[in-house]
Amino acid sequence: MTDTTGAEGNSKDIAASWFVKSEGGEPLGQIYRGEEAAVPSPGSVLTAEAKWRSAEVVSFRELGPTCSIRRFAVVVRVLE
Repeated sequence: MTDTTGAEGNSKDIAASWFVKSEGGEPLGQIYRGEEAAVPSPGSVLTAEAKWRSAEVVSFRELGPTCSIRRFAVVVRVLE
């Protein structure tokens, strides 16, 4: 399982921003990721978010970067 933070609270460590939606299209928030966890991986499980305990990455697409931070639209299946 992958913790959703990945940046240890230091803004210099943020490498990507994920815009997360459910499979039904419901917005579930934004997650900032560190360099080692910047790119989503289908099948990986995220934990410890406010709107879910765990969710599986179903699909993603990369959006254009802003201020050198990569951005992704990520679709998840909420597990619990």
